[in-house]
Amino acid sequence: MPPLNALVVFDSAARLGSFSRAGLELGLTQSAVSRQIGKLEAFIGSKLFNRLPAGVHLTTMGESYASDVSRLLGDLTAVTDGLRAWTGPRQITIACSRGIADQWLLSRVGMLKAEIPGIEIRLRVTDDVAHLRLDEFDLALFYRKERPIGVNLTVLAREEVVPVSAPGTPNIMEQERPVFLSIEDTMREWQGWPEWWQDARLSPPPGALEWRLGDYGLCVSAAIQGIGITLGWTWLIKEQLAAGTLVPVHDHMMRSDAYFYLMRPADRHQRKIVREVSDWLITSNGADVIT
Repeated sequence: MPPLNALVVFDSAARLGSFSRAGLELGLTQSAVSRQIGKLEAFIGSKLFNRLPAGVHLTTMGESYASDVSRLLGDLTAVTDGLRAWTGPRQITIACSRGIADQWLLSRVGMLKAEIPGIEIRLRVTDDVAHLRLDEFDLALFYRKERPIGVNLTVLAREEVVPVSAPGTPNIMEQERPVFLSIEDTMREWQGWPEWWQDARLSPPPGALEWRLGDYGLCVSAAIQGIGITLGWTWLIKEQLAAGTLVPVHDHMMRSDAYFYLMRPADRHQRKIVREVSDWLITSNGADVIT
């Protein structure tokens, strides 16, 4: 029997068409992926990939083998998940960014607990979505500029961004030394003040200051206290806008082709509890869902 680890690595590399991307998905180095593929090729006695300067490509045998391996791993996952769903606790792992956890998900957890009794939730909070493996979550909630691969998607909201602050704050262009609050985003996924100014065709007022507060929840809290102005993703701060604790300080709304997604691993059988929670989250989001 071929080594199972090597089969999992081969399936990822074949599906993504890249050793490096397979490594990111599985938490391995590119050289470790290459070694596992080599081990499998030695076991089979035939090449599965053509290694070229521009990348790797499946051989004819590799294409046929990839199809069979994908199906068999899917069947194994389905059988295992079926047993877990039948005999195990109603556990689910939800991955999301800190901003989505703070501003959207946690306000719904109480209702989720009441409507799906016995559920056990593990919340995997990370802003480094690029290195999040598909086997680390059952459901995920993330903002992405590029459409993610390897997952089934429901678009919960399109990106809409407007500057907001506490009630009574003057218009952004009428302040002498405004404080602009921003988040640290080493992945450069989230839009920032430079993008908003460019989209609005405006320049910051003279003497403007920038405070970087680490995460989006801190920016929202500081804006509510009147410390400064933050960019408000309207889907995330819907409750604060409705309550009037945050108000727009300029009428320009920046829209883009980035979205907030609910993601489900595409190559995995969805357990009943995962389907229940997924459907509940979509329903709780209401009219914002885009299909």
